[in-house]
Formats: sequence, C-alpha cells, structure tokens
Amino acid sequence: MDFRLKDGRVVTVRSFKPGDFAAMLAMFQSLSAEALRFGLPPYDRTRLERWISGLEGGILLLAFDGRKVVSVVMIFGRGRTRFKGLGEFVTYIHQDYQSEGLGTFPARTILQEAKAKGFHRVSLEVVADNTGAIKAYEQAGFLHEGRMKDGFLDDNGKYHDQLIMGIIL
Repeated sequence: MDFRLKDGRVVTVRSFKPGDFAAMLAMFQSLSAEALRFGLPPYDRTRLERWISGLEGGILLLAFDGRKVVSVVMIFGRGRTRFKGLGEFVTYIHQDYQSEGLGTFPARTILQEAKAKGFHRVSLEVVADNTGAIKAYEQAGFLHEGRMKDGFLDDNGKYHDQLIMGIIL
C-alpha cells in the first residue's frame, strides 16, 4: 500500500518477507543517536533475528522508500491463554522520515491487520517527552491509560516518565 509523505515522497507499506531482513537491519544500523534516544532497537544481526523470531502470532510491517526500509512497525502477540488477543505495539522511523506523517499511517494499517487477525487489544509504552510519537499514536486511535513515573532510564542516566497507551479493536 502506498502512502504519500508530507514532503511528497511516496513510501510503500507492506508485510515483512524473509528477503527484507538485510534492508531492515541496514535501517537499524543507520539510525542516529537522536532517533534511538527513546527506543530499544536491536543493534546487530543476532539481536534482530531473535527479535523477529519472537513475533510468532504477531505482525511485522515495513515502510520502503524504493528498496530502503524507512520504518518498522510491529505488534507482538502474547501467547499465554490469559493474554489471548492482546498485543504490544512497537515502531521505529528512520530520522530522515520523521515528522512526515509516517507514524500514523503504518500504525492504522497494522491495527486493521491486528483486528482481522483476532487481536482484541493493543498497548504500548512511550516516553512522555516523545511528543511526536504520542501525537501519531493518538491520531491512530490509541488512548492514554496511565503514567509510570521515572519508568525509562536514558543513556545519560536521566529518568523519564512513560505513558501507557492502548486501543480496543
């Protein structure tokens, strides 16, 4: 599915295929320190492979600009019976594509897929200072559900509050 960014570039959002692994790894390896400031991405092949293997029952979408991966959006399923239908939302956007509208469209797309796949609820945690991400999550339909005081420790040793957001599909 194609999506036009605010600056006119067109990206294609589609499901992950095994042949996409190298391009996805390249995106993570090219993320700036600022893009990684509030994230916990895998930084190397081993960690990324382990991360993807944990997606059983989940969904992984990629946004491409040509052959270059510029965004990764995932919903991890929770396998235990008491957590059936519950998912955890994770997204990363390359710094050259932030503030271009790329946060909301893939989020809405993956939430539609999650509903079709039988998910009931999807939640996320986001650093309260990450206002751009919070705006995109709100536009995708996520609601504020709570706040964890000092729930995230950054690379500089500073604690930040985390917001808990969720959506019932």
